[in-house]
Amino acid sequence: MRQNLNISFKSMMILRILLVVILMTGCNKKDPAENNNPLNGTFTRSIDVNGQVREYLIHIPNAYDGTQSVPIMLNFHGWNMSANDQMNVSDMRALSESEQFILVYPQGSLFFGSTHWNVGSWTTGSSSNDIGFIGDLIIEITDNYNIDENRIYACGYSNGGFFSQELACQLSDKIAAIGAVASNMSERTRNTCNPTHPTPIITINGTNDTVVQYDGSEPEATISHSETISYWIDFNNTDTSAVITNLPNSNATDGSSVNLFQYFNGDNNVEIEHYKVINGGHGWPGVLGNMDINANFIIWNFVSQFDLNGKI
Repeated sequence: MRQNLNISFKSMMILRILLVVILMTGCNKKDPAENNNPLNGTFTRSIDVNGQVREYLIHIPNAYDGTQSVPIMLNFHGWNMSANDQMNVSDMRALSESEQFILVYPQGSLFFGSTHWNVGSWTTGSSSNDIGFIGDLIIEITDNYNIDENRIYACGYSNGGFFSQELACQLSDKIAAIGAVASNMSERTRNTCNPTHPTPIITINGTNDTVVQYDGSEPEATISHSETISYWIDFNNTDTSAVITNLPNSNATDGSSVNLFQYFNGDNNVEIEHYKVINGGHGWPGVLGNMDINANFIIWNFVSQFDLNGKI
């Protein structure tokens, strides 16, 4: 059934993800949270969601002492990856320390033997209640830490980027802004999208991505990147014409360059940004693929300008 219908796409996805994991495994990065305070650092934790144990990694910055409220950044892994893989690919712990936010890497559940986020498209048939998991996870974290509940953000890679779009649609009362890398929007997400506030969006996509194709032809039942951006332009009522900037090609060996498209003047002063990686593939810029930009920094620098009420 679903497994046979999607074997080509899933095989391609798994090969790309294995490359990321292999590249990252040998890095032996020092944990920026190393200290003697047991309340701060990076921890593996779990919660019960309707009888199912769901796990996540959480990083509490060293300076956090509960006296001031801080934002949350939820960072979602791709298909057949783990929370730990995503922390290696998109290690935002240094940013968490410098910018003072709590960083969370949720763990997806199994679907036909592969970890995933339920977004429709190639995950059609999944019964995983991932929206419920993230809703409960936000409650768990806000109950235990001093959180600025107007500043909860989400970002993700590949399947995790698709899921960030799903969160912006289905958990809009909690999610202030999102970032999505190497992903579009599934038809299901678009057709059932019900945001409750203007939503800032930042996307980063390669034009030569053969796993999540820019024109929406792969995976099945997804829309193109231009349709994804158009949806949010219409919903947020931003300018329809972009301000386009050709970013410096600072790394001549990565085989790609980046054009930035910015859509301003949305309701509540929200904005949309799209980084179009010309000749880029299924990567996370700054770590894998394009090296002209750093996805971690540009995502945080964008979303942190906004809260649930718009531009701060």
